[in-house]
Formats: sequence, structure tokens, C-alpha cells
Amino acid sequence: MKKVTCVSYHSSGSSAVVDYIKEFKNVSFPQQEVECRFLQDPDGISDLEFQLIDNWHRLNSGFAIKRFEQFAKRYHHHYSLLFGKNWAIYAQKYADSLKDFTFNGYWHCDISIFPVYMKAYYYMRRAINRIMPEKLKKKPDYNYFPGAVSYHSHLSKEEFYRNTRLFVENLCKSVFHDRQSLIILDQFVSTTNIKRYMNYAEDLKVILVDRDPRDVYIEEQHIDDHVLPVEVQLFAKQFSDMRIGQAKEILTDNVLKIQFEDMLYKYEETTRTIRDFLELDEKDHINKFKYFNPKNSIRNTKLWERYPGYDEEMKILQSLAGDYFYFT
Repeated sequence: MKKVTCVSYHSSGSSAVVDYIKEFKNVSFPQQEVECRFLQDPDGISDLEFQLIDNWHRLNSGFAIKRFEQFAKRYHHHYSLLFGKNWAIYAQKYADSLKDFTFNGYWHCDISIFPVYMKAYYYMRRAINRIMPEKLKKKPDYNYFPGAVSYHSHLSKEEFYRNTRLFVENLCKSVFHDRQSLIILDQFVSTTNIKRYMNYAEDLKVILVDRDPRDVYIEEQHIDDHVLPVEVQLFAKQFSDMRIGQAKEILTDNVLKIQFEDMLYKYEETTRTIRDFLELDEKDHINKFKYFNPKNSIRNTKLWERYPGYDEEMKILQSLAGDYFYFT
């Protein structure tokens, strides 16, 4: 099943490309505008690969699987909007596929993810133990939870990738139809280390979308955003840092870089590039301008002309992030 994900650096315009692709026949997309981030988020798939493969440890590996199980439950509602009840079913099947065996036991890190009542019991018993007469005290390694379960996992990299790709494929097939030529999974991979994420899914193409930092900065000031720095020097530093090595990320046939502004000012040329990349036929563009109309979005560019009070900030961005300016 062919998949495409459009990824951005936050407010850099990937939704414009998503909306354009949605206008084609035989393209499937979630009815809810939900980002699909379980490959890249903390305790997601990439973290699992680090703990199970890149930096295997007899205790950390099993603990990482528990963290993933908690991640799947914590974001159940979020991913149910994408995959329905299949999210919980396939996430648990996937976690189980990573375990060689389970056994009764736990270690001190397990306590950090125990339910509140178990933590309370543990710390209460430890506190009581400190004031008990010496002959009645429990030993430091006393087993307070004889029913606790730990996991052992020692997979090869090939096994990990195979199980992960099967997990992703099962999720997609459970809600999308084979007759659809392409499915959209928004923000499915990170903007960095894309090659790593390509191992987790079959038939995946990535469109990386960037935008002039001046427009990103001014827009963020007016929507009271809480993700990017407000102070312009810090914003410029983070903006530049996130794009270090960007050229290396796109040196592959499966990754395409698009400039948000090109979607507006060079619509025909840029959308032709997207169609060629995704093997879409223009005759299937049956909902043209239904979701994305460059005439409507063009007002989101050159914001420094609409808000001229940012002259000093624009000068600072010129000196610190001027290499990323679209408009000269």
C-alpha cells in the first residue's frame, strides 16, 4: 500500500501540500485532521529501535517495550481517530511480537511507570520498613510485587524492521482500502534522520516542506504559539539548527523538498513536481482547489509588509537565518 507523508518544521506549510494531494481521486486520508507521529514521538518506534537494537541492554530493552505499551494507551483516543479500535489491537500485538518471553520480576525503573496506587504502596512500605526494629526490617532487595512481570527482548535488526513494517501495514489496511492508490499519513516521520524512519514502513514517500523564517516568526507572534521561541535570537538559532544537514535528508528518490511559497507563486510547476513524485495523474485531480487554493493562501506570505512593526526583528533574522529567506 503506497503511503505519503508531508512533514514540516512547525508552521512551515506542510498542510498546503496535504490539502493539494487530498484533491485527487484514489487518495485516502483520515476524516479527522490528526497527526500520525508514533514513529518519531518519545516512547514511539524510533525510541524502541534505540533501546532494542542500537543500544541493547538486558533491562532497558524490556522496559522500553513497557513504555511503548503505555504510550499506546496514553494516546489511544488520538490514534483511534485515525485507526479506530484497531490501534489498541495492533499496538499490543506489535509489542508482544517484540518480546522473546515474559517472567515474574521487576527493577527499580519499573516503579516509575507503576500505577499510582502501586507506587503509594511501595513507598509506604519502604517508609514503614525504615522505622521497624532491625530484626523485622525487610532486606533492601525485598520483593514487594511478586506478581509483577518483566519482558526479555533480543531481536535482530531485520526482525525488528519486519515486525514494525507489519504493524504499520496492518494499521493502514484496517482502515484504508486497497483500491486507493495512495494514503496520506500526516507528520509520519521527522524532518531529520529520515533514512531511519524509512525502515519502518513499506512504499513510503516523504515530502519535506519549508517556509521563509520571517513569515513563520511573525505568524507565531500573532497566534500566541507555545512551541517556538518568542525571542527572535532564540527563534533564529532554533530555526537554523533544525535545518542543519537538510540537504543530506533529500538525497534519495523517496524524499522531495517543497518550498511553501512555491505552492503559491509557482503553483503549476510545483504541483507538477509533486504529481511526478507521487505518480499521480492530473486527470484524477477531480477536486481542484477544493482543499487548497493558492489565491487564498498567498495572504500568508510577506507578513512583514502587513505588520511593519518588526523591522528590527527582520534585521536580526537576516543576519542569523538569512540563508533560508525565500523572498530577497
